[in-house]
Amino acid sequence: MNAPREERLTIVVTGVSSFIGCRLAIRLAQWCDRVIGTISSTPDRYDELRQKRLAAVQDAGVELVQLDMSDVAAMKECIGRVHPDCWIQHAGWAHDYASLSYDLGRGHEVNVMTLTPLYEFLAEHGCRGIILTGSSAEYSDTSDACREHDACWPQTPYGLSKLAESIRAGQLACEYGLPTRIARVFIPFGSLDAPAKLLSSAALALLDGKPVELSPCQQYRDFIHVDDLADGYKSLIKDLDRPIRFDIFNLCGGRPVQLRELLGQMAREAGVSAELLKFGACPMRPGEPLYSFGSNDKAVQILGWQPRPLSEAISKYLYELQSKEE
Repeated sequence: MNAPREERLTIVVTGVSSFIGCRLAIRLAQWCDRVIGTISSTPDRYDELRQKRLAAVQDAGVELVQLDMSDVAAMKECIGRVHPDCWIQHAGWAHDYASLSYDLGRGHEVNVMTLTPLYEFLAEHGCRGIILTGSSAEYSDTSDACREHDACWPQTPYGLSKLAESIRAGQLACEYGLPTRIARVFIPFGSLDAPAKLLSSAALALLDGKPVELSPCQQYRDFIHVDDLADGYKSLIKDLDRPIRFDIFNLCGGRPVQLRELLGQMAREAGVSAELLKFGACPMRPGEPLYSFGSNDKAVQILGWQPRPLSEAISKYLYELQSKEE
């Protein structure tokens, strides 16, 4: 059963063919009056997984609008027609995001240059504020918890692009007087995620009783269920009324967990032998950091937001996958 709607708001979420964008739009549609999701092409141009996400978005009552963010005239027309109370800028250039071959020029064009006209048009039409999806990749490699006030020296071109986006958004927030929040996202998981990702592929194999070939999985990471992440965005929307023009929040689990431990827990939850987890069958990716996790203290204290314990999140995820199979 859907939660009762609490807010008469019009919220735009860009990039709803993506995993986070899709699940975020669905969650927000349970809470507020009107959610509009943008896509850059017609639905039939997307692959099967993205079409499933778009179908789920529409089933949830989200309105789909085609919008190419690089088309300034189209952006202006859309904002003038929709009059959003809040704009969630989730769309961006993320192709090859983990690679040193990431197209930094294209990333700057899509992630940064589109912000100037976006702020201008939103301010012109009285938008309440904007939330941008940031990334844990903006931080430096460190064995400590990443905190919002840390100096950032990204190790990847994608991280640099996202950091430039955050910095530019801070400048524009001051220039246009438009309240802005950055959601620095760590690792979300949930149904409708890409099946090739680690947790997705492992969960699907374990539920089928099949072995999973893995690296040694000594890395420590920070995972969060995508619904908890979406609830963090909801808290950020409410936070736009706080008299601070620009702020950054980590939306993360807030506790490092070793992949080996997490996958063992997943096997137990799935009711299968941990021997299906073939640790060491694959090498680690070259250059992959051993640690990447954040502190969510600021979000907990200021937003009053708290993600569920990871054990509960894993149980929820497996239940989602089993329900979809049935």
